[in-house]
Amino acid sequence: MKMKKLLAACFVAAVGLLILTGCSNKQSSTLANELTFSLDDISEVTISYDEEKVTFYESENNELTIKEYMTENKSSYYAKVDQSSNSIKISEGGKPFFKDDFSRYVEVYLPASYHESLTVTTTDGDIDISALEMTLNALRIDSTAGAVKLNIVAAQNIHLSTTSGVLDVNRLEADTIRVDTTSGSFSCHTLNGNVAYTSTSGNANIQSAIGSGNYKANNSGELNVVYTEVTGDLSFYNKNDSIHVTLPADLEFEFQATTKNGSVSTNFQESISMDGRTTSGTVGEDPTVTIKVETNNGDIEVTQ
Repeated sequence: MKMKKLLAACFVAAVGLLILTGCSNKQSSTLANELTFSLDDISEVTISYDEEKVTFYESENNELTIKEYMTENKSSYYAKVDQSSNSIKISEGGKPFFKDDFSRYVEVYLPASYHESLTVTTTDGDIDISALEMTLNALRIDSTAGAVKLNIVAAQNIHLSTTSGVLDVNRLEADTIRVDTTSGSFSCHTLNGNVAYTSTSGNANIQSAIGSGNYKANNSGELNVVYTEVTGDLSFYNKNDSIHVTLPADLEFEFQATTKNGSVSTNFQESISMDGRTTSGTVGEDPTVTIKVETNNGDIEVTQ
């Protein structure tokens, strides 16, 4: 019996030693691969990774640089490059079959002089472009579960999408701004343009918006939107959650709010009336836009 206990103790000690040894031998990520591209005549840059965090910095020259940091340096793990006369596509390389101890992250150095199209996609990886102020022709960002951070972006077209990640934005300005989420959240300090927002169950929080837009939450998730200037019609729909909209104090508009199992609250009650489930009216003597708000099972609050 004593011999069995001694053997068991030795086994536990050996396992513990292996675990400690494995932890102590775990490698840190180091620079493994660096790619540099001229952006002359390039009108489209696409960067696509999976679990890796992709962080953008401003380049000190007029070239695009990709730096890949890995815990294991093998050429088969290096990025794949597909380049034509006017486009560059960077996508992740291979990974070890057993990848528990393997990690990789990416740094992208983009010059401020690049003003064409940029597409960035990840699945679980974060996308951090908070260090840049960009003026582009088009920006598209797709993420499954990673967090997306943007600082200031001006473009003709902007499209952001996530399944369950976080879209955290400082300022977007574009002719058309499209935001799609499933259960991810969208927060933006300043939004300027014609907005098309669609979500299944994510929250939207916009602190200062200019322009027009269509906001739709097809299941749940709060819509909280403050407009400081309205240049076109606005519509808001939320199936099972609340809508909070703030409008400019001097805005004159046609108003319609409909809810099946919720309340409608405004601070311009003298200009509207209720007919069944619909509250409507005209605010001001010369309305220039229409504001429509609808919920099935949520409250509506619209104030000026």
